[in-house]
Amino acid sequence: MGILQNGVGTTDVANQSPDHAEAIELSFAKRVEIVRGPASLLYGSGAIGGVVNVIDGRISETVPETLQGFVEQTHNSNGSENRSVFSLDGGSGSFAFHLDGFTRSSDDVEIPKFAIDEFAVEAVEELLHAGEEHEEEHEDEDEEEVENTKGFIGNSDAESSGGSIGFSFVGDSGFVGFSASRLDNEYGLPPGSHTHAHGHEEHGHDDGDEDHGDEDHGDEDHEEEGEVDFVRLETEKTRYDLRGGLNFNSGFFDSLRVSLSQTDYEHDEIEFFEDGDQIVGTTYTNEGYEGRFVVTHRPIGAWTGVAGIQITDNEFEAAGEEGFIPLSDIENLGFFAFEQYEQKRFNVELGFRYDSNQVKTGQCESDEDEVSISGSVLYEISDSSNVIFGLTRAARTPSVEELFANVDGSTCSRQADNEDLVLHAATNLLEIGNPDLDPERSQNYEMGYRHHTGRITGEITAYLNQIEDYIFLNVTGAEFEEQLIAEFTARDAEFKGIETAVRFAVYQFETVSVTASLYADSVRAGFDSGGNVPLIPAGKFGGELTFTGAQWAVHLNVVRVHEQDNVGQFELDTDGYNLVSLYADYHWDVGSNGELKLFIRGDNLTDEEVRSHSTRMKNFAPEPGRSFRVGLRYQL
Repeated sequence: MGILQNGVGTTDVANQSPDHAEAIELSFAKRVEIVRGPASLLYGSGAIGGVVNVIDGRISETVPETLQGFVEQTHNSNGSENRSVFSLDGGSGSFAFHLDGFTRSSDDVEIPKFAIDEFAVEAVEELLHAGEEHEEEHEDEDEEEVENTKGFIGNSDAESSGGSIGFSFVGDSGFVGFSASRLDNEYGLPPGSHTHAHGHEEHGHDDGDEDHGDEDHGDEDHEEEGEVDFVRLETEKTRYDLRGGLNFNSGFFDSLRVSLSQTDYEHDEIEFFEDGDQIVGTTYTNEGYEGRFVVTHRPIGAWTGVAGIQITDNEFEAAGEEGFIPLSDIENLGFFAFEQYEQKRFNVELGFRYDSNQVKTGQCESDEDEVSISGSVLYEISDSSNVIFGLTRAARTPSVEELFANVDGSTCSRQADNEDLVLHAATNLLEIGNPDLDPERSQNYEMGYRHHTGRITGEITAYLNQIEDYIFLNVTGAEFEEQLIAEFTARDAEFKGIETAVRFAVYQFETVSVTASLYADSVRAGFDSGGNVPLIPAGKFGGELTFTGAQWAVHLNVVRVHEQDNVGQFELDTDGYNLVSLYADYHWDVGSNGELKLFIRGDNLTDEEVRSHSTRMKNFAPEPGRSFRVGLRYQL
């Protein structure tokens, strides 16, 4: 599922590693849109599961009649997190402005048990070396055991801050505006999730040549010992957005919207040694531009729709000892269209997208053109129920890491010498790309039923995704210098699942109401040749009770996540767990247009040990334990 900010990409490196956070701050979201079905092709052909679009309102299309905004202060008991946020919108005449800012800091994440599941780590080792006699020849290498912390995840404290300024000029026929934003983030990798030895000296280079890390940092002792105590990540993101809109008084086209963004993203992976020294091991940079031009046409009978062009140009580089993806130029040109037909009991949606994607790395190049189409039909059986049928043929071209990770830029093939392979610390794998990968092509079928009356609302959806050349990171079981080798591989796969939810009114009396909801989802994913797709989340079901009064609300939510025993190669079963959460708020009117809200939220109230099957870090970093967040918010 793709992540967007105001309809354009975030231009970070979150999709290239599980230790890279999304460079977006949800505190300022005016609303969050989840786009699925044919409309998702407006944003990219690779968003088979839909897109999440975060709307922050930094460039206003209207001038607020009065000052609008909020200030909020929260404290979370887990990790003693403190967060301060403010946002302000205003304007006069044809001028509108926006200001926002935040700061957040937290100590180590608190958990109920040990951070590292030592039994699971050992079981994975036994699974990898099944049938082999375990030799003890490496015990004399002075390998240092990682400290397994109890009650907290070591090195998980974090700090972040950011803010933005935006303004726009609004007229009768449209608007034009500009915004600039900054986001800084610092956090650490959980101990044990990476075996990070600085430099290549550990791979046995004894020819006297200077090591790359030694040339850059002049740290010979660390080159020889390779003892990194822990790793911290410092990220910086600066983004500029220019947006405009023009409304036409007559003619075939109704409006034009233009969005241009330029992003400069950088993060350093800083290695801290036992003696207190530190070096920047790897620097990731991603500089890019994205433009969208969208026109909306006036209704043609019962048809309405939009069409447009999307242009993306990024330059990505990972420089340093973990530079397993070389300097790459990534370009995309997309044409898209979306039409909707509404009449009587029918609602038809059609989506089309053409993409030309190009990735260049050294002497290597991948150039793919793909077409995606999607359609859905909603038919109202009665005033209280309808059915929906959807069909999508979508294509996704391989990403830069899937193509060129640990690939020689001059020969366009994997590094000939295993000693030249570079470890990806976050996954603790020697990841190898495949320049010959074909695009993923999928046929997606969806069918759903929805029912709604005065008291009951419910829906159930089933889907089947048949994917040709599904790309995944395949842990082969091979090793080099005790590091696992994983290769990006493509196999035909099939995903099938079901989602259901029902909501009903339990009690209604004057200003007090009680509602209840139940929901569940499950997905199975397997390869046509046999075996399960790795890292598939387990099914779950849950329920929520909501109590609402004139000035207060209470939500109680209980979720059961099942055990995941349909596992991929070299994966272990993941235990199921229960999650109980509670949210309550009370608000007062302040002045003529202000509101003061006091709220409290409790998560994982039973303090369960939660390890998610969908992450490779589950054996080293469980989800947070019991937490209580208390906040006070004043809003104009």
